[in-house]
Formats: sequence, structure tokens, C-alpha cells
Amino acid sequence: MRIVNWLSVCVSLLALGCSSNASTPLVPGAEGTQAAAIDPLLDRFIQGSPASCRWLGLHDACDGKVADYSEAGIQRRITFLQAAERELVAIDQRPLDADGRLDVTLLSLAVREELFRLVDLELFRRRPQFYDELFGVDAYLVREYAPLDDRARALLRHVNASLPQTEHIKKNLRGPLPRTFVETDIGIFNGYGEYLRGDVVKILGGVADVALRDTTIAAVRKLATAAEEIAAHLEKVELPRADESHVLGAPRYKKLLAVQEALDIDLGEFMALAEADLRQNKALYEALEAKGTVQTRPEAARLLDAARKVTAESKVFIEKRGVVTIPAGGKLEITETPPFMQWNSAFLNGTGPFDRSDLTSFYYITLPNPKWSAKEQEEYVMTYGNLLSTSVHEVYPGHFLQGLWARNAPTRAQRMLGSYSFIEGWAHYAEQMMVDEGFGAEDPQNKLGQLSDALLRNCRFVVSIALHTSGMTLAQAEERFVNDCKQDRKTARQQAFRGTFDPGYFAYTLGKIQILELRERAKRALGAAFDLKKFHDALLAHGNPPVPLVRERVLRELGVNSLGLPK
Repeated sequence: MRIVNWLSVCVSLLALGCSSNASTPLVPGAEGTQAAAIDPLLDRFIQGSPASCRWLGLHDACDGKVADYSEAGIQRRITFLQAAERELVAIDQRPLDADGRLDVTLLSLAVREELFRLVDLELFRRRPQFYDELFGVDAYLVREYAPLDDRARALLRHVNASLPQTEHIKKNLRGPLPRTFVETDIGIFNGYGEYLRGDVVKILGGVADVALRDTTIAAVRKLATAAEEIAAHLEKVELPRADESHVLGAPRYKKLLAVQEALDIDLGEFMALAEADLRQNKALYEALEAKGTVQTRPEAARLLDAARKVTAESKVFIEKRGVVTIPAGGKLEITETPPFMQWNSAFLNGTGPFDRSDLTSFYYITLPNPKWSAKEQEEYVMTYGNLLSTSVHEVYPGHFLQGLWARNAPTRAQRMLGSYSFIEGWAHYAEQMMVDEGFGAEDPQNKLGQLSDALLRNCRFVVSIALHTSGMTLAQAEERFVNDCKQDRKTARQQAFRGTFDPGYFAYTLGKIQILELRERAKRALGAAFDLKKFHDALLAHGNPPVPLVRERVLRELGVNSLGLPK
């Protein structure tokens, strides 16, 4: 899973004190072309979200800055977004080429999605983690985009800007809050305290400028205290009065589909889509089980080597079989997850599309805690089948390769703006596609591992809809993960909780299904002329938009006309 902060709050440039001079773009782009029609507005939108700006690799523009989380600052952002929405609606798209029209639609979706989260969901009042930008400083620490002392100076500016903003959090929250939000976020904010006092201080110990080192460490410790105070407030004040108000309801859920996925679909049809894919994968999984297929695990000490081996093999397989073009550039390191990021078993910490091309992306694998019992350590290690599926998802041809393609997208909007369903849908599709193409076919447990991961995402899809539109309880959601999707009890409970605050986690399976449907449509039209590599290249050529926005364009680029026939 490549982490993208879809829920981060942004504020207006006025509040941030950022320049909105349209003649000084954030990065060189396609000025003077049709695709640059919305570039000035895009710059203002991105600069208003410092966390997203840093994730993109725009460190010069956004390092050391945070959003204004005062109620007035958030209202200024809402006003800006509402004006931006009107401006985008007013654009005459008739003179624009395909890239220009896609850019307008992508920015319109991004603006509408943020308005949905600020106005419809009021996450700044309901979700404490909404403010994680203030405490999450790993963007300054993980990747050596500048000397450590320079990054420490930027981090100090960030912390000094964050400290006064933390005072707004308790003021903005309006209880009662959803219980799952509070219980989850108590752990998150306590974790920030430990992370800042421990790992961040340890890394800062390597700063050469002694005065800078000591000043930054002192400021970081103050930020740790602020995080711990928020956790204490949540536990003492918010938890006792927390409720079950996480449910979106059908109207807001439908709007989520529209602003996140550019999708207008009947919810009954949406659920039928989810259930059908679940049934198919469950039947395949149980058929393999009936044949006696079981999953085995590498020893913990050999897990990293096993990940390196399967990742290298996946790259060779792609190149030999002509699965997809691997763009030039990009460095990858497979290593143990740093202590301050060990909240996930495996994930890609990738470079942004505007980071220097010589910077390293990290495929992190979390090893079991040696303090755990032998049984707990053994069970934590991924099976070989899950390791193959995860490595495909995160690296080749998943998120790492996806990032290389996004770096080369034709416009700034297509490099900057993406969708949950395309980013995770492509990586999830890649898991199934690679196994179907024969990768790991020598061992049936690889197919079992792929299906196990698919079932996890299937239940996310079903549970998301049911939790928010048809009265499913958390207990019922947990049972579906256990009984239908073959998950252990601990995972099932965690995934049910996640569905309350990440209703869009249907995106993995939705994106996969949309890509499979588009591929089948191209196959039917082209017959023997269909080329898998050309299909994948055409699909990845426009960044990470929702599939419906590029469906017809991909077909045209493959040589299929508007009637669904070869040209």
C-alpha cells in the first residue's frame, strides 16, 4: 500500500503566506499549451496543501510550512475551494485538447472531494487524525533530498509552525465523536509522542550544527508533548461520550463515489458488483484449499532476502514476457522498516513525481518484534504466497513502476492529481494479472496468497457499502471478514474499524474490476491484435485518474473506434 494522505486538510494561500503568482509556477510545465489551461489554479490548490506538496517532491515550495487549522483558516480554504469550483465550471473546454480536458476534470474532482471532506463530512470537527500533518515529520527524515542539516532547518520551521496550530485541535473538535475514530486516534497520537521523542530525536542527533541540533530537538519534544496531550484529551473527554455516528448514509456515500471516483451508480448495483467478485475469489480459494494447498513462511531472518529475490524475479518476468514498459530511472532499496514507520507489515515509501530522479524509493518490510513470543513472531511473517503478491503490489509492476510512469505523465495536473481507485486498483490488478500470466505458477501457494489478499479487499468493498448504507454493525462486519474472506480475528476487527473512517477502501477492488473490464473490452475489439504491453502502457500514460475518465481514450490509443471496433 502506497500511502497517500487523502484526508489532509488544506488552507488558502493567504493563510499560508504563499505566493499565488501565476507567472511563477511550482515546477516547469506545459505553459502556452492547451494542457496548461488550469496550471495557475492548480498551483494555488497544491500550495494550499503543504503536506501534499511535500509528498509530490516540491520541497523548495513547501518545506517548513503547515496549514492554518484555525476555524477562520479552514473557512478561508473552503471559500477558496468554492471559488475554484465555480472557476472550473466556467472554463470553456471546447478549444481544449484531450489532455486539457482531463486536467480540468482532475482538478475539479480534487476540489470537490476536498469540499466534501470539509463541508459534508466536517472531518476537521470529527476526526482527530485530520491534523496529522502537524506531527508527521518523516518527509524530512527518510529521504536524503538535501543534507541533514538543511532538512533539520526545514523540520524546525515545520515544528515551530505546528506548535501554535495544535491549540486549534481541541477547539475544532465537536463531540460526541465516532467511537472508532477516537479509539484509533488515541493510539495514533500516543504513537506520535513516542516517535517524536524517540526516533526523530535519534536521527537529529546526527546534525552537525550543534546549536541547530539542540534547538530542533527541544522543539520536537514540545511537539511530542502536544501530541500526548491530545491523546489524553481524547481518552478522558471524548472517549466516554463517543458514539456510533460514523455512518455516512446513502446520499453522502453516493456523493463520495462521485467526487472520489467520478462514478454515478445505483448502490444496489454497486453491492452486486462487490458480492460477485467476492464469490468468485472465495470459490477459487476454497477449491485450492480442497486440493490440499497450504501456505508456508520463510524464517524471519530470511524474509528480506526472500522479498529481494521475488522482486528481482518479477522485474525479469515483466521484461521477458513484455508485460509493461519499465520507464528508465528510479532507484529502489528493499530494507527493514524504520522503527518509526512500523505500523504496517510492508509498503512502498516512494519518491514523488517531482523529486529528483536519483532519489531512492524504499520497499519496507517490517520484521517481527523480538520481544514477542516465538508463536507471535512466526505468525507475523508473511507467507510466501502473500510475499509474492505484496511485492508485486508494491514494486513490479505495482506502485514503484506506477510512480515511474506518473513522473512522465504529459501534464502537471496528471502528475499531481490521482485517484484512490487507480493507484490501489492498478497495484491490486497487478497481483492477479501477474499470477494469471504465469508468475510464480510453479507453486500453487502463490495463487492462494494472491486470492487471500483479493478476499481481504473484497470484504472491504462489501463492508464499506453495508456499514454506511444498510445498517451493518461492526460485529457483523468483523464476521464477514472472518467467515467470507478468510481473515484472522485480529485482522477482521482492524479492517472493520477501518471501514468506518476510510469508507473509500472499496477502491482496491473497484479499480481492479474497472481495469479488467476495460482490458476485456479491448480484447473483444482487437482480437488477435490485442497486445497486453500496449494496453498497460496506454493505461499508465496519463497518471492515476479514475478509470472512467480515460476509458475511451485508452481504447482510441489502442486503435479501437467509438463503435468498439478496430480502426
